Amino acid sequence: MINETKTTNPDWLTPEQTCILLGGITTKTLRDWNINHRHRAILAPIRFTHKLVRYERCNVIAFIDKCKSKY
Repeated sequence: MINETKTTNPDWLTPEQTCILLGGITTKTLRDWNINHRHRAILAPIRFTHKLVRYERCNVIAFIDKCKSKY
């Protein structure tokens, strides 16, 4: 079993922190983007378990930049 202390890295974001960084979207919207968004491969969540999901800060920032360049 993975311990919570092993997954605390300053470059890893919780889904809630990721939502704030993406402009205040909800976690439901974030889950939808992980499935349906055209740039979902860049966002790439890291799933340790079905409940423990983290996002890399550099991937989230790259996702934001990619979306800004397209729209």
